[in-house]
Amino acid sequence: MKRVYCSSLVIGLVMAALVSGIAYGDGSKHGRGHGSLVPWIVHRMITPQQMHSVMAAEKGTLKTLYSQVNSARKQLSQDLVAGSDTTADVQALQTAQNNLLAEKIKIAQAILSNLSSAQRTQVNQFMTQLSSLKQSQHQQMTQLLQQFGGSQQGNQDTP
Repeated sequence: MKRVYCSSLVIGLVMAALVSGIAYGDGSKHGRGHGSLVPWIVHRMITPQQMHSVMAAEKGTLKTLYSQVNSARKQLSQDLVAGSDTTADVQALQTAQNNLLAEKIKIAQAILSNLSSAQRTQVNQFMTQLSSLKQSQHQQMTQLLQQFGGSQQGNQDTP
């Protein structure tokens, strides 16, 4: 029984790392910094096995592409500090980032292919409502800041 529990725990942690780190990265939000193209709500609609099969197939390619982006970024930084010409470095970084983006699109399409048309409609509706909610929240925050003197115009009188 202990062995089954430990195995399940390890598999769960590995899946969580793969899923949160690669497939559901959302910019700087929620500690997910890999820039996923798959809305986070999708992970509640597909099985872990479906996610694992997609991610397992692309794991090696993703590692290689992330390594290429990191190497190109490092080289660009070194040449910037050295004052060297960075034209080739910028091109190399753009190429590496474009290759990574193409792979992320491929992964997102594979993940989303597991959804039924009804589920895709639900995801679309969710995203629309979430966007509206974020916009409303932004407007309310702006109003609150203005109410408490957060506008730049109100601060012009102070030296």
